[in-house]
Amino acid sequence: MLLARWINKLMATTVTNAGIQFPSYTAATRPTGATGLVIYNSDSKMLEQYDGSQWLPLSSKNAPFLYRQVISTGYVAGGYKSSTPWRNVNKMNHATDLPTNLGDLLQSTGAYVSGFCNRDNGFIFGGTGMGSGSYTLSFNMRNDTSLSHSTNHNTTRAVADTGTAFKEHDLGFICGGGSAVIDVFNGATETMQAASHGITLYADGDTDAAHSTCSDENVSLGGCSTGVFSLSHTTTTIGSISTTTSGISNSTSFTSNGQQKGINSKTGKGWVGNEGSYSGGYNYRRWQFSNQTMLGTVARAAQNVGEENFDMGQDHQYMHGCYDGAQNNRCQKWYYWTETGVELGAASQRIGVPGGSSGHGFWRD
Repeated sequence: MLLARWINKLMATTVTNAGIQFPSYTAATRPTGATGLVIYNSDSKMLEQYDGSQWLPLSSKNAPFLYRQVISTGYVAGGYKSSTPWRNVNKMNHATDLPTNLGDLLQSTGAYVSGFCNRDNGFIFGGTGMGSGSYTLSFNMRNDTSLSHSTNHNTTRAVADTGTAFKEHDLGFICGGGSAVIDVFNGATETMQAASHGITLYADGDTDAAHSTCSDENVSLGGCSTGVFSLSHTTTTIGSISTTTSGISNSTSFTSNGQQKGINSKTGKGWVGNEGSYSGGYNYRRWQFSNQTMLGTVARAAQNVGEENFDMGQDHQYMHGCYDGAQNNRCQKWYYWTETGVELGAASQRIGVPGGSSGHGFWRD
């Protein structure tokens, strides 16, 4: 009875013998509700609660990190082949291993980029063709449509070859690109702000352009061919960011080269290239987030690769193209729990471009 009284106080909510029916909205038509209001999002097929500033999935709000978002779909965007950069976006169904070509959704072309996604939109930083710039590209992952460009998305500096670490859908940390400054993107407000200027990513001050990163719930690891850094996720409030970075005392660098990109997971581990540069990757270095140590190596399924486009998944993820002497659409499926992979055939490869490396991967529930 108490539950029924509480439910009946919610706007347009109906209690019947068959169950409870909440007011239904699409992601685009959700109202600015009172704190605590619950609705049904017909796009994501989830109940959501308004926390006073944004809508949050009710079923995952207090869930463990592994289940806070159950990833079902990946994306790959941008990249290039033979000095021609792309605007193209593909969507990957993680249940069927089958991609869909969404066409040229990006506002401009972008290669040698990194990116970030909140629950609804994907963002690519440094989307200035093959060069360096502050322009940020974006697209909508709920409706699979283009978005209008916003200067609020742009980085505070010209970037290329960066690595973007992230705290779930809250914050993106754009690292490297020849600078020790970390730009910070707020996923809730979709605005960019430079963090504490002058942060040194490594104890030796190395600021090589090309960077790779791997992110977990509470910490990100990253670096290039000569450095390793850890970044603690301490806040989700852009105005009071107190993130800290520190060098890791380790016998090896984070990766053999910043063009060997990192695989994110929710299983406590991250994987990044053990050898090679633009190509030549045959094994992964296995990084443990909890104690920030390298556990050894494991063989890849796809061999002689670099400049990979990785998405993220629930139990597995995909590589959507790479460079192996030429830009291509090779597809590797990587299983997190067993740390094994398989190279998939043509049916699972990106569609609409003749090849594409140095783009970026995204994901959603």
